[in-house]
Amino acid sequence: MKTLTKYHFSLLCLVFLFLLTGCSALTNQMNSATQTVEATPTVIALPTQLSVQTRVESQTCQVAELVAIQTDKPQGDLLAWSPAGHELAFVQPVNQYSGFYIGEISVYDAAQKESVFTSNDHAVFGDLTWSADGSALAFSSLDQAAGIYTVKLVTLADGVEADIFGDEASTEDFASQKGILSWTNDSELIVTSVCGSDCVREYQYNAISQTLNPQQEIRYNENTSLTLVNDVTSPDGKWMINIDNKNNTWLTSTLDNRISLLLAATSLREEKFSRDSQYLAIRTADKVLIYQLGCSTK
Repeated sequence: MKTLTKYHFSLLCLVFLFLLTGCSALTNQMNSATQTVEATPTVIALPTQLSVQTRVESQTCQVAELVAIQTDKPQGDLLAWSPAGHELAFVQPVNQYSGFYIGEISVYDAAQKESVFTSNDHAVFGDLTWSADGSALAFSSLDQAAGIYTVKLVTLADGVEADIFGDEASTEDFASQKGILSWTNDSELIVTSVCGSDCVREYQYNAISQTLNPQQEIRYNENTSLTLVNDVTSPDGKWMINIDNKNNTWLTSTLDNRISLLLAATSLREEKFSRDSQYLAIRTADKVLIYQLGCSTK
């Protein structure tokens, strides 16, 4: 009887060892299969209309990934390259993590790969517009507590801000939305303010004398001050952006007809080339991505 018990015990041990070995082998096979699947990336097909170009893996080096405010309304340009260098101005959340509609100006030097300026104003709405010499930025600002817009001017060298409208910011019974049309020279710019249900008034502001002079009135649908302008082609014509119907962003080098996938399945809000066509900045729902063109990290 004792011999039989030992036999049964030995048999059970062998069965248990067999099962354990089998489970271990099966687990290893499953893990191997999983690793094999994960190691095979999904290849995104080149759209038919772009297939005449030669596809390459990459034509850019990513310089930075920064945080941007989120918005679903027209707020003018929220990306603006300096006309005098490689500095990109954008609106970031005050907490540098997440924010909607208003934030603060941040200026990032793409060549130096560092932030070089942050505004003191935490109510930046948008419409970022550089002066011609790159020394100052004009922007639309929103006082949420009072519900009133104004336009401000900040000098980057010292961070000093000037409120263009000041106490005259309320130009109608509602929010009096403000925008910026353009700089006419290094010290003067044209701004706009809503003045009624179908009325927009233009103003000329002189930064030296700090005077604001009313100009002509236009209709609301003629006002382009808060219109967002996206770049499709670089200033030198050597680069072109295409976005397919699946929100894949493709970058083409027009010199040699080469194309590469820049960003997959991501809706773009804004894209801007630097003035010398060396860099590209794109804004997604909550990020700013900066790329150097004509190089590759792959």
